[in-house]
Amino acid sequence: MSNFLSSLPKTIHASLALGILLFLGLFYLNGGFAFDTLFWSWLARFTHVIVAIMWIGLLWYFNFVQIPNMSNIPDEQKPAISKVIAPAALFYFRWAAAFTIVSGFILAHLNGYLHDAMTLS
Repeated sequence: MSNFLSSLPKTIHASLALGILLFLGLFYLNGGFAFDTLFWSWLARFTHVIVAIMWIGLLWYFNFVQIPNMSNIPDEQKPAISKVIAPAALFYFRWAAAFTIVSGFILAHLNGYLHDAMTLS
């Protein structure tokens, strides 16, 4: 079990599979429901909040953890930060930012205020 949770991809895939199974179980136990605008709005809002938390969390990591502590890292270990850790964190930072914006647009569209969100008046 500890080997399973020590792998980030395995943990993420397992949590997604568990979430889908729980969703389908609740769907089955409640006798089904309609995939209406309310459901899609909830799903867009949930996605928007989760990826926004990831985006802001990584922003805080860069600004308050990595950058201030770079001077404390020995010179022989600095290539590990710039070649391994920072590119991986930046990859997730970029995609979290993109998915936050896209899910926000989808949420605004589903709730009927996309035009208002895109105008400056």
